[in-house]
Amino acid sequence: MRWLLVLAILAVGCRYTFIPLDPGRTAFPERAVVSGSLEPVERGAVARINVRRMPEANYLELRWFKEDQLYQERSIWVEAPGTYEARFDRFDDGYYRLLVVIRNSPYLQLEVGTPLVPQPPEVTPPPTNPSELPAPSPTAPATPTPPNR
Repeated sequence: MRWLLVLAILAVGCRYTFIPLDPGRTAFPERAVVSGSLEPVERGAVARINVRRMPEANYLELRWFKEDQLYQERSIWVEAPGTYEARFDRFDDGYYRLLVVIRNSPYLQLEVGTPLVPQPPEVTPPPTNPSELPAPSPTAPATPTPPNR
């Protein structure tokens, strides 16, 4: 009879006592969907920003850079999907970029011009004529000889 009581106590302790790790399906957060283009015009550039989805009304912050310097900043209030335009000044044919920011997060970068990057090193092509190949130099033997003991 005692063993039946012990078995009953142990059986109660073997129940399903943890929460499953699978939380089920969770919904993805609503995110803005933004695309755009940047077209150079005389002494400026025109940005066309296409907002396809905006979960809530918010500002599009447009930051206009020349190289690494911030030149201009604009904000556009967006309540519904659509195409929005903004014009920015260009003083020369240098490298300019437009950064589109929503809620302090960068969403899109558009560029016009050529960035200043270092020139690649010049590489001379290998000779194609076998007579132009350098003569082999005398080298040490391929297998080293063991020292005498």
